[in-house]
Amino acid sequence: MYLSMKFFRKLSFGRMESEVIELFKEHINTVKFACEVFLKAIETDDKSLLNQVCELERTGDRLRRDIALKLYGGAFLPAMRGTLYKLAETIDETLDMLEDTAIDYLRLNLHLDDELRELCVRVAKINVKMSNDLLEAFSALRSGDKLENRTVKIRVREREVDTLRNRIYEKIMKRNVSNYWEGKILSDFIDHLVYVSDVIEDAADLIQILNVSLR
Repeated sequence: MYLSMKFFRKLSFGRMESEVIELFKEHINTVKFACEVFLKAIETDDKSLLNQVCELERTGDRLRRDIALKLYGGAFLPAMRGTLYKLAETIDETLDMLEDTAIDYLRLNLHLDDELRELCVRVAKINVKMSNDLLEAFSALRSGDKLENRTVKIRVREREVDTLRNRIYEKIMKRNVSNYWEGKILSDFIDHLVYVSDVIEDAADLIQILNVSLR
């Protein structure tokens, strides 16, 4: 078991393995940057910033493809490649969800009242923190450090989002909307915003699985 982790560390210094690790770090950093841009956009109500989120999603697609090509080009042991690629897909799903959230926010014709905006900003801030936690968790996997503190933080933050989700839904259920589509776009916006934390937690779970499989 110890040799497996030692072997992973040795592989991480191989050319292809090192390239994959750097691509994963760039992929997670792209998520972090997208979370930060969206937070700034909703804090300032500056919708011009949201185009950056869509551009970052395209960057994420490229990184996922690059990771796949290197994994199935021979990087890492065959038994590990499926989980590693699943991790890349899950990271990319986070960017997809952020893009959907940005598009929904662009389409919103109604004004978010101060209380609802503040709740959404709080969720967006937690998403930023969770993306940073995810980067730390991946770095811990590479170094062999304990993951427990990092993954626990992610789970605690995800529960915070669940609590905020309930408060947001209570508010929007009482809100008057002018038509069906206005209500649907608002509902989709909230669903996508809060789902970001779920996907980040899924990515953290995969990192934990990789860690356990290497013991």
